[in-house]
Amino acid sequence: MKQVKTRLARSLSDKLGVEVSEQDIERPEPEHGDFAYPVMKAASELGENPRQLADEVSKEMQDLEMVDSVNVAGPGYLNFHLKRNKFAESVFQSFEKERFGLEPGDRKVLIEFSAPNLAKPMHIGHVRNNCLGDSLQRIFRFLDYDVTSENYIGDWGTKHGQVIYAFRKYGSQEAFEENPMEHMYHLYVKLHDEGDEEDRRRAREWSRKIEDGDEEALELWKMFREATIRHNEEEYERMGIEFDRVTGESVVAEDAQEIIQEGLEEGIFDEDEDGSVYVEFEDEQYPNTVVKRDDGSTLYISRDVANVRKREREGFDLNMYVVASEQNLHFQQVFEVARRFGYTDIENEHISYGMLQLPGETMSSSEGNIIRLSSMLDKAREKAAEIEGHEVDNAEEVGLGAIKYANLSVTRSKDITFEWSDVLDFEGDSGPYLQYTNVRAKSILQEAEKTPELAGELDEEEYRLVRQLSEFPERIRAAADAREPAKIANFLSELCEEFNSFYHSCQVIGAGENTERRRLKVVKEFVKVSNQGLELLGIESLDEM
Repeated sequence: MKQVKTRLARSLSDKLGVEVSEQDIERPEPEHGDFAYPVMKAASELGENPRQLADEVSKEMQDLEMVDSVNVAGPGYLNFHLKRNKFAESVFQSFEKERFGLEPGDRKVLIEFSAPNLAKPMHIGHVRNNCLGDSLQRIFRFLDYDVTSENYIGDWGTKHGQVIYAFRKYGSQEAFEENPMEHMYHLYVKLHDEGDEEDRRRAREWSRKIEDGDEEALELWKMFREATIRHNEEEYERMGIEFDRVTGESVVAEDAQEIIQEGLEEGIFDEDEDGSVYVEFEDEQYPNTVVKRDDGSTLYISRDVANVRKREREGFDLNMYVVASEQNLHFQQVFEVARRFGYTDIENEHISYGMLQLPGETMSSSEGNIIRLSSMLDKAREKAAEIEGHEVDNAEEVGLGAIKYANLSVTRSKDITFEWSDVLDFEGDSGPYLQYTNVRAKSILQEAEKTPELAGELDEEEYRLVRQLSEFPERIRAAADAREPAKIANFLSELCEEFNSFYHSCQVIGAGENTERRRLKVVKEFVKVSNQGLELLGIESLDEM
């Protein structure tokens, strides 16, 4: 934990006469000690033998209040063994503080995620995005950053002209009112399957009409947009996801036209012979790209640059886009163009992630063979209710926890192959395993009659769990710094493993006066940490299971 690391770093700086920071203090394997410091770097600065220097310093560090013993290992590692109860008291005191003792954030942060398209249901491609974006907003809010989460929907451009044209050619107001999303998506797929070149040309005309403010086009576009947002709200509610604001590409459509004009005037953009506008990148840094079509319509990149400007003017310090790795190049180009415009008071980040795949499944939204988000949630609930050997009363919460953990426990950069048997495993690295362990600990506290407190000396099993608990604040900070919820998810998995080892080795209720109180205190702190950790992942902690 930070406080102990800070104290050790200060004492080492004083004894060695060189700067030692808390980042230099390591956590070794439990059998080697509680904390460690490699003296080799300081020895190099001082021109001394590291092993000899470590031996000398170890003698001077024995008198620190919290240190029980110091030994030297290898080429010059100082291994610190702490006084168990003093360390535990310090850890538990920090857990009583706001944010578990972590320093508050001081930046205004925009987190954009989800971003479904108009007139299309959310599908499996949105699952990991929703899980990551929601967890990140929870982590940053916990750390007291000024967070705004934004659902920036895809509601502008060519595809929306296709839906309007298809509605006018094939559609029915009655069918739309009966089931808006099904009807809109059916029309989109039908046009793809049956439309010819003339249909595609006329669809593009309707896209142009939207941008030109045609009354009928805008009326139909607004009808489809509102229906899409209403449909998606049900699924966000089911996933426990809330946004501070819902916007979309349409909000910056006019601004994008301004950006293009300014870019031409300032020499950032060039106009081609056909009237299209493009940006050229120097030294083949990135491929050149069009920012405005020859028919005058804007593209993703021009609208995204306009959005950077908008968010900078709103006073955001950090602008994060949770979008799959397929768009890496796009965001590199957007950020470079924004830099050329001088939008440098805002820091832009693409929070990239790998793909989620179901074995043997392929998708194409235009052909209608998508795996819907709602279908995946339904299947998770059904499978959770059928888990062999477990009576699951809260299958919805368990199924959703399984999906979220499976998407958050893997490092963002990696692809995920989603196997239901692994995702819903109560005995292994899974969301249900975390929820079940949390419930198991709560059941001990519910049964207890004694007051939890640190009475008597912690034994080895108890202390191992305390050591693991002490890492929680650092893991939260690391997750925020790396934009990586997996750091919390993996910590919780390790923590639950440690707790279950404690559970099987250490009797709590009826273990003797001091032992019972002490173990109840450790269990109580585990529940506090696991409750908070699950909340940061967007997974519901349950009272029974």
